[in-house]
Amino acid sequence: MQAQETYFSKEKLEEDIKQLEKTLVGIHPGLDYFTPKSDIESMFQKRLATLPDSMSRIAFYELLEPIIDTIKCGHTNIQFSHKLYKEKEDREKPQLFPMDLVMLNNEVLVEKDFDIGEHIIPKGSQILSIDSVDVNYIVDRLALYHKGADGDNHYPERLWAVKGFKGGYARFFGLKDKFVVSLINSKNQEKQIYTLDAVPPNALSEIKKAEKKATSPVTLSVVDNGQIGLLRISSFSDQGNFKKSKKKFRKAFKEIREKNLNKVIIDVRDNGGGAISNIKHLTRYLLDKDYLIIKKATIEEDFKDEKKSWFQNLMFFFNKKELVGDEYVLSRFSKKKIKPRKNLYTGDLVVLINERSYSAAALTPAILRDRNRATLIGEEAGGSYHLAFAGSSKYVRLKNSKIKVRVPIIQLIYDVQEDHQDRRKGLLPDIYKTYTKEDLTNGTDAVLEYAIEYLDQKKTD
Repeated sequence: MQAQETYFSKEKLEEDIKQLEKTLVGIHPGLDYFTPKSDIESMFQKRLATLPDSMSRIAFYELLEPIIDTIKCGHTNIQFSHKLYKEKEDREKPQLFPMDLVMLNNEVLVEKDFDIGEHIIPKGSQILSIDSVDVNYIVDRLALYHKGADGDNHYPERLWAVKGFKGGYARFFGLKDKFVVSLINSKNQEKQIYTLDAVPPNALSEIKKAEKKATSPVTLSVVDNGQIGLLRISSFSDQGNFKKSKKKFRKAFKEIREKNLNKVIIDVRDNGGGAISNIKHLTRYLLDKDYLIIKKATIEEDFKDEKKSWFQNLMFFFNKKELVGDEYVLSRFSKKKIKPRKNLYTGDLVVLINERSYSAAALTPAILRDRNRATLIGEEAGGSYHLAFAGSSKYVRLKNSKIKVRVPIIQLIYDVQEDHQDRRKGLLPDIYKTYTKEDLTNGTDAVLEYAIEYLDQKKTD
């Protein structure tokens, strides 16, 4: 079943384009940061001037997406608003791609050993095509739907596309009961072709629920024969199992003290971000002087006339703000410095980052590195080192096509040295190290191993 077959007239598409332009130009706080606003306005005019008599929803989506991409803000994205499953019983039908995939060095790989009965497709096997369509073409289309990257670093968009492959593939290529997969087997390096049965959406949902329930977003373990603490943080979100992060951090640092650990690795790889409050709960154990996380937060003046959610109404009308030029400066982020905990961790610190460290997971290591508190090891992060357009978002549903666009409404400028690095890049590590295909197939982690060696070589006072 092919997704998105509804067509819309030129007049209806024009109305949607003008609606999107009015909202983006009016309230997005960062149109001039990476790309001149005039360039974006020109893209809107070009599309209005060249519209055909009608377009399908998916074609219209692909017409608009380059405008969103030009903004270069990972919190700004465009989404389908249709339902993949029209009836409740459709969720019981096998319709989705069955494999878990991961992208490493631009290769799409099988993330876990995959049992197909007579054979096991080993993890690390490279996917070449699905139903005779080159996998890179598939990923490029899916990446239109996924952001998670600021500035000129577009690679994280492909990483997030592969992470959400099952739903993304169904959205762009339709629901199917079988998939013909061409791959290179990671064990014998032979090219092989398999026909895989689809899986039902409900089965995947239950697996995800169980995994989330069983996994804490904050976990502490001890490595290097008990000498180094490893604090893994998979999310800074306040949702679901990520609630009560304040208690989780308190418990982790209590254990670090009890074990008398003076070397710690914080791992925020593959962490898509979350709430600033959880950054505070963590960094209060790591910084020894009063500090800010955000030094300035602003909202565009035109936002006052926009239709708002109840939360945004509360935020806008009850938070202290000052109109400066054509933007409101919010005082709640920077009016009071954060005080460190009395029971600080003062030992050596390394933070691991990668291309999927985004938003709060880029801001946290940026704050620590700016204060010479941590060494960053890994890859260029998806998130900016200096600012984000985030905090709260307006979701705009276009009147006719029903395509939904997420527009952030707050510009958050981090309390870091602004000229520390190229602002068009994501947060850069101090030491570059990459998790490789060999790590996946062998069950190793070269980045973590390097971080352990790095800390072992440091002398502790």
